[in-house]
Amino acid sequence: MKNNNLVKQHKYYNNEFFAKWAKLYDLEKYILFPLRKKAARFLDLKPPKKIVDVATGTGAQAFEFAKIGHDVIGIDLSPEMLNQAKKKIKSNLKLKFLPADGIKLPFKNNSFDASTISLGLHDMPYEIGLLVLKEMKRVSKKGGLILIIDYNEPKKHFVARLTQPLILLYETSMYKPFINRGIETLLKEIDLKIYRETNFLGIFQILLLKN
Repeated sequence: MKNNNLVKQHKYYNNEFFAKWAKLYDLEKYILFPLRKKAARFLDLKPPKKIVDVATGTGAQAFEFAKIGHDVIGIDLSPEMLNQAKKKIKSNLKLKFLPADGIKLPFKNNSFDASTISLGLHDMPYEIGLLVLKEMKRVSKKGGLILIIDYNEPKKHFVARLTQPLILLYETSMYKPFINRGIETLLKEIDLKIYRETNFLGIFQILLLKN
């Protein structure tokens, strides 16, 4: 019952909060495009591979994977976010966007060579993030890759420590518990380990996991 209520609350939060900010969020493509490019290269998969981008938002990361030559599906709960994402679809790209919930992905087991989530986990309650990662693990092929991009933890980099007060000014209330707990707490619960990792400007961490 607790999880059901949490899921309902999170869906409501997504529909209300992100509906208001969808157009503003799309402006991040001009600011964070170096991060998107670095993450796409860091996945290190020879195209074309099938990738699902969970909580795709306005589709910036999915777009970078598609530009490399991958076959990408981006999913999100927010219709407004997806409307912005669909503007990135081009005839020369294998890219599409679907309305779907990350805690119940509409795909069969072992469907994708890789699953990714960028800047999404810090906006989710712990229990929701756990369910999302379990689903990403389920739909990724055995031996496939899972890529996570999110805020770096202050204990990992001095720039993350310096910028945390600023991030706290604009991020939601879920950011601080996420950072304090550490992402490896989530990963341990679903038996996933970091295979490779890097960072972008010390502010964001890019983690690669093997399924």
